[in-house]
Amino acid sequence: MKHLLLVLLLFILSLSSQAQQNLVPNPSFEDTVYCPWGTNQLDACANWLNFGNSPDYFNTCTGFGGPPFNYGFGFQYAHTSNAMAGIISYRIPNSPAGPNYREFIGIQLTSNLVIGQKYYFSFYANFSYNTNTAIASNKLCLDFSTVLFDSCCHPPVDNICTFYTDSILQDSVAWVKISSSFIADSAYQYLVIGNLFTDQNTDTVRLGIGPDASYYYIDDVCVSTDSIFNETWTSLIENNIKSELRLFPNPSSENVIIESEESFYEMELINFSGQILLKERFQETKSFSFKIPISTQNGIYLIKVKHKNLYSIHKMLVQF
Repeated sequence: MKHLLLVLLLFILSLSSQAQQNLVPNPSFEDTVYCPWGTNQLDACANWLNFGNSPDYFNTCTGFGGPPFNYGFGFQYAHTSNAMAGIISYRIPNSPAGPNYREFIGIQLTSNLVIGQKYYFSFYANFSYNTNTAIASNKLCLDFSTVLFDSCCHPPVDNICTFYTDSILQDSVAWVKISSSFIADSAYQYLVIGNLFTDQNTDTVRLGIGPDASYYYIDDVCVSTDSIFNETWTSLIENNIKSELRLFPNPSSENVIIESEESFYEMELINFSGQILLKERFQETKSFSFKIPISTQNGIYLIKVKHKNLYSIHKMLVQF
């Protein structure tokens, strides 16, 4: 009995230690205060705070408004599990909102940063592509603050940030991991994600006709003193199976072949409006090859493949 209690205690301590390695509470946006029923409801997500204007919260509990449909902001599943946030990182200067319009999300860390300590941080971002948000941009920032902001009083857009992306993020299928490190120069209490650079200092690419904003999904945020934990605490499903799955020809104007050395159980062909065009279920096999008939319009399509309890999403270009 004593041996069993010791094992149980060590297990509990291990879980506690693992939880404390990430200073961001609710890092994957899964814990909710209530199920959101519309946009601009980041307050539905436990711990996360509106640090400027009207960021959004997406959760599958909403139904059609949650991932992957996201109230029409762009078809995308959460990076892990069921939830994610969304922010406008840039808006054209002559929009009704005026120049330098930004949306920010923030959170209070579980403990203040220690001056002189090196911290590793990361988060995942995905570009939301639709008619209104078809402007891709850079300068997506992760910053630290000793000040609590709110929806009215957002962080200053003053071209100063702990870390920001130089490249323009424009892949609307794959999640991009943004990761770096820094040595704390203050006892920071809060983390901020958004664009802290002015319009003049933000580079953009217009990918559609008439869009007025850049919009990005955010998921799986980490701050830790452990570099290995920062890199491995959440697994990107595509990393586990993308080398085992082949999709060809791509681009295609005829049948597309999926080949996998590992079994998969379900396949869906989805257009960028979220409509499922084809759905097939399969029996378990050690390897698999399946032909998808192409009889649709030109454009980008998604192939969602389920591997046991995991899934991967692959982009396919159709050109006739």
